[in-house]
Amino acid sequence: MEYQSGAVGPVDSISKGWDIIKNDYWMYVLMTFVLGVILIAVTVILSIITGAISGVISGAIGVATTNSSDVTKASAAVVPQLITQIISIFTNVLSATLSGTLFCGIYKSLSKLANRGERAEFGDLFSGFENIQACFIFAVIMSVIQFVIAIVMLLGFAAVGFSVLGFGLAGLIGKDGQIDTTILSGILMVALAYVAIMIVVGLIIGALTTFVYPLIAERNLPAVQALGWSIKGGLANIVGLILLLILSGLIILAGFIPCGLGLPFVAPIYIAGLFAAYRSVFGSVGSNQNYNPPPPPNFGQQPGY
Repeated sequence: MEYQSGAVGPVDSISKGWDIIKNDYWMYVLMTFVLGVILIAVTVILSIITGAISGVISGAIGVATTNSSDVTKASAAVVPQLITQIISIFTNVLSATLSGTLFCGIYKSLSKLANRGERAEFGDLFSGFENIQACFIFAVIMSVIQFVIAIVMLLGFAAVGFSVLGFGLAGLIGKDGQIDTTILSGILMVALAYVAIMIVVGLIIGALTTFVYPLIAERNLPAVQALGWSIKGGLANIVGLILLLILSGLIILAGFIPCGLGLPFVAPIYIAGLFAAYRSVFGSVGSNQNYNPPPPPNFGQQPGY
């Protein structure tokens, strides 16, 4: 499979995406609205289940350690939190798998609309369940990657933060009772640097994984293969994709401003823009833009003609 370098333009992708969905815009508004409702409902249900399990375990441990020492009680109190964190990993994977299948459904709909001119249908939203296995595997991979990055960033921030605080706690408040602005500025700079690094890392990961769901949906690729091609295409268009993600983020932010009511109206434009960028990099399915057919044979110069 081939891909193009430097093919993603942020404004151009949004414009092409709008051209794809404009005739079926309201159907995609309905699909993205239902997608959001489903994800919110599932997240709430999983949170309730996680809280209930944690509560039952905490109650059982509390009863079991009633006559135990304070040290034992303190140690046992950590167990429910640990179990909650483990459960949350599985619930996050389930949520990501569900959202991935629904997004694949929308990308399948966009594919048939863009490639074959077929109209969008509400049932397209659930067509992505054909690729639920690939979405599940990708969700697991991303959960592991995000966990590792979070741990590394947390340890790095903690190390720098503790060094700053350790150096500055004694002198943070001077003899006159005033806060030393130099030390306070250092602490704030560490916090801002942490936030900036997290934003940059998030944008890079987002750019490199932008094409995973379109590749799964349209080309029926396995998760690992789709991720590999997405990374290759993303690296070849990293600047354009980061700018597209920033522009798309501003569009989503605009949808959140009126109490989130505008989100279903801008979400289709966001998704279609990413799909248009994907087509710019990987082309449309079945396209033969670089194919030149051979000339027809000249039978007139052969014996018998």
